[in-house]
Amino acid sequence: MKRIISLIITIVILLSFTACDGSFAQVDLKEPIAIPENGIIEKSILDKMKDNNAIAILTGESNGIKYEWTVFGSDLEKTRDVNLSLDLNKTETGLKITFAETEDFGFPALLSIHLNEKWTADSAIAYAGDNHVYSVSITGSKTSILNISVHKIVAVCEILPDDTKFSESASSTETNSSENTEQNAGGTNKTDDYLTDVKDSDNRVYSDGNATDQDKYKTDPVPEGKPLPVEPENQEINNKKSYTCTFSIECSTILNNLKDLDSDKRELIPSNGVILAPTTVTFYEGESVFDVLQRVCKEKGIHLESSWTPIYNSAYIEGIHNLYEFDCGELSGWMYRVNGWYPNYGCSRYQLADGEKVEWRYTCNLGKDIGCDWMK
Repeated sequence: MKRIISLIITIVILLSFTACDGSFAQVDLKEPIAIPENGIIEKSILDKMKDNNAIAILTGESNGIKYEWTVFGSDLEKTRDVNLSLDLNKTETGLKITFAETEDFGFPALLSIHLNEKWTADSAIAYAGDNHVYSVSITGSKTSILNISVHKIVAVCEILPDDTKFSESASSTETNSSENTEQNAGGTNKTDDYLTDVKDSDNRVYSDGNATDQDKYKTDPVPEGKPLPVEPENQEINNKKSYTCTFSIECSTILNNLKDLDSDKRELIPSNGVILAPTTVTFYEGESVFDVLQRVCKEKGIHLESSWTPIYNSAYIEGIHNLYEFDCGELSGWMYRVNGWYPNYGCSRYQLADGEKVEWRYTCNLGKDIGCDWMK
């Protein structure tokens, strides 16, 4: 009996030592892993991630700023001890990052820095001296989250908001009419509000800002200077005139909300959140965002599922890359942005113009986490 008690005590002591040093046996990959004071994530932990093909969140804090690393086990080939600690310091113009690690990880990792403030920029750039070292996407609702796909380690870099804006933010007027969000069925319909506008040189009609009521498809007034919707039944495509635009598809905000993601969908998420990097594509005069999305997805082998919504006279994007609405929370789904603006009408009603930048982005919070400030 004494031997049994002694053995139990020995096991308890060994387990307590194991728990203290954060070794392999005690790591639960389903919960965030706190980065230890020395910053070292041991090879054994990375090996466990690799063996289980798991996604792990590793969290730290510097000068009151929280940060987290997202690492995919599927990206791990060779593993070693790595130092994931950072020194973060606000500057007059942005944020300075000093990496504790001096060598490249040997695998890609997503660094998400949770600021205590809201940046108004849609994106940012990280510089080491005069060199552009990382592109930074900005997500988050009340405060900003800076997301960086880190492949190469630099000793020190500074993140600066990207001030290049295609246009001013959309109107903050309360509206419930949007691609891939529940739309308000109330309000007064008025179809003649938009008919006084004149055509611009690109053959689109732009809002003069005078409309006050919804149109017959429950679209709230379009902000001044923005293109008005073109109904699909009135669409005229000229295959003899071709232009180019830029298309991209990304779901980086999911990486900040993995706890809400359908567990069956985790393997679909790219480690940097990018499904389609910005790509120059050709389109024909009169085509809509939906027309080009269909063609791009078919050419690139990207899954796309949509349905027609008669009440809004537009296509509704249900899923891209097998990621659907509600897969990452009850407020999640796909939205599109053109030249920095989230149109308040469906993508098959948006007529493209030459040189426009179209971004399909997955939201986990009804657009608030990806910079759509007019959604309520």
